Amino acid sequence: MEKEKRTWTVTLADGTKLENLTLNNGANTFHSPAEITEDTFDGKLSEVHIAASDGDMTGCAYPDTLHDAELVQIMQPTDTPDGQWAFILREIPADDLFKAKIRAQLDFLALSTDINLEDM
Repeated sequence: MEKEKRTWTVTLADGTKLENLTLNNGANTFHSPAEITEDTFDGKLSEVHIAASDGDMTGCAYPDTLHDAELVQIMQPTDTPDGQWAFILREIPADDLFKAKIRAQLDFLALSTDINLEDM
């Protein structure tokens, strides 16, 4: 009896489910039979849940939940060996989020006080 192939489901922050995904063992590239575009993920990566069809996360480079994720890459079927769409996500490190928040606050203050930060 052949073992059933494990598939993965990625659930985005708005509840969108990307189902029947395969994953390179030990890697972070999901493969999808359905078309994947940047619009699929736009504004939906604040929290991402990843689940295996058999409940076993072994072989997955991701934790079961990503917070503040970003889309790293989308590959079209012509660019993948299996002829499917593929994508990679990553969790944005906390220090990168902190830097972005501080930068946004400085930009706001500079705009409010008519200061050019480029001169500093």
